[in-house]
This record gives sequence, structure tokens and C-alpha cells, in this order.
Amino acid sequence: MDIKSRVILSVVFLLNLLTLNGARRLGRFIGWFLRISNSNLYKVTMKNLSLCFPEMSEPDKEELARKSLIETGCQIAETGFAWSGSAQLRSKKIKQMKTSNEAVFEAALAKGKGVLMLTSHFGNWEFLTSTLPMKCKLMVLYKMVKMPVLEKHMLEVRCSSGLEMVPGNRQGVETFVNHYQQGHTCLIAPDQEPSEKSGVWVPYFGVNALTPKFIHSLIQSNPEGVVIFTHMKRIKDGYEMIFSEVDSGIYDADLEISAAAMNKTFERCIKVDGIEQYQWDYKRFKKNPEKHYRGL
Repeated sequence: MDIKSRVILSVVFLLNLLTLNGARRLGRFIGWFLRISNSNLYKVTMKNLSLCFPEMSEPDKEELARKSLIETGCQIAETGFAWSGSAQLRSKKIKQMKTSNEAVFEAALAKGKGVLMLTSHFGNWEFLTSTLPMKCKLMVLYKMVKMPVLEKHMLEVRCSSGLEMVPGNRQGVETFVNHYQQGHTCLIAPDQEPSEKSGVWVPYFGVNALTPKFIHSLIQSNPEGVVIFTHMKRIKDGYEMIFSEVDSGIYDADLEISAAAMNKTFERCIKVDGIEQYQWDYKRFKKNPEKHYRGL
């Protein structure tokens, strides 16, 4: 086993000894440390909040950054049971698993023409892959890591729920598209910055951002399919899986209109369901010509 995989898996196994509440207490400490140490994650968080909410006062931004970094800390601490054991064993640590607006999901499934589920880096997205396969034949694209042992372990854990995962290479993408076209359910998180060749510039929280073209292509490849939004919100003693309808513009044949509608859906759901649980420490606007993260 390579050294990096050994170290990461050792940490994961140790974190798995914690209860959910224990992991969250550790997460609050991690978040506190990230803030008071003036870490790069804190700096990026503050920069993103300044870009996306220019009208927000400095004290409010500081408070939101504090809460956001605590959520980031919880995400880190919860990897113990998110990446360990079977889906059944992981579920035993969760005392409360709620679902909101499930009718949106059921209506999309009932159509039988394929469901494209969009999600964001919000709350604990890892648990979507543990829960959703119990409700549908779910496929997810994943980004391959350069540590084969760690990748093998993560695939085994994530697929223990019945989830089917395919790598983000050419063959994997083709399999993913075919799965959707055949009337099945796909899950993808397109709120990260693609390459300039693979993206289109549209607003995201009022900032010009590269947004993946792939989602538009996928939607157009299956005109009868249904697109919905979902994310897994962190709540007391567990999680809440929330389903939402998307902005109708996402189905538009025009790439920019579709991509902008997708971003609007993300903005709306993040603002409504808990803005502090979004991953504000990610450099979402890194390729913007204005060099927003210069010096960070």
C-alpha cells in the first residue's frame, strides 16, 4: 500500500470510531481552528462571500464564514463513517434521516424516461450515495484519484449500497450517458469549475463563472428525461435529503440559457436550505480573468 493511502485510511478508520455527535464536536473544533489560524480555507471563504454577497456587512460575513468553516470541519470529521463499512453499518450511526419534497423525486421516477439528479457540495453529499440507491437504479460519475488503494477502498464502500460508479474518463462518461438515455437515474455535482474548453461563462451568485457544458449535452441527449435537484442537509442527529424542482430554463436548447438556469437553481436551493452548509472554501471562480484569488 502506498504511504499516502495508508495514512488517509488510518485517519478514516480512527474517525469511524466516533459517534455522529462526536464527529460533529470534532468538526466544530476543526472549523474553529481553520478560522483562528487564518488558514487558506478561511481566506477563500471570505473572498467568495465578498464576491457573492457584496451587500453583506463585514460582521455578517465573518459570522457566515465561521459557520461555514464549522460545516467544513464536520464534513472532514464525518468522513470516518462516510468512507468506512457498509451502508447498513453507516446508517446505524444516524439517528434521524428525513426526506423533504419526495413527491418531486417520485413524479420524476414515475415518468420512466430517466432522471438526472443534480446536487451541489452542500451538507454531506456523501450520504446521497448511501440513501438514493435504495430508491432507484443510481449511477454516479467519479473523479479518479492517483492513489489506487484508496480509490479501491472508496469504491467498495460507496458501492455497498447498490450504487453503480463509473470513472470520469471517456468510457465512463459514455456509460453514464447511456444509463440516463435508457431511462435510469444519474447523479452528478456540477458546481465545480471545469476546464475552459469544457465550460461556458454564465453568472453564479452574480459572478461570472465557468460552468460545465456537459450537463446541457446530457439533458439534450434525452429530451424526455426529467431533471431535479437534491442535496443532503446536516440536521440534529442526522441528515435531511431535500428534493427540489429546477428552473425550467435548464431544458432550453441554448447552452448559455440552460447553464444559467442550472446555476440559478443552485443559488435558490442553497439560500433556502442553509447557506452556511455550502462549500464556500472552494475556489469556484479561479479561472475568472479578474484573478479573484490572487495572493491567496
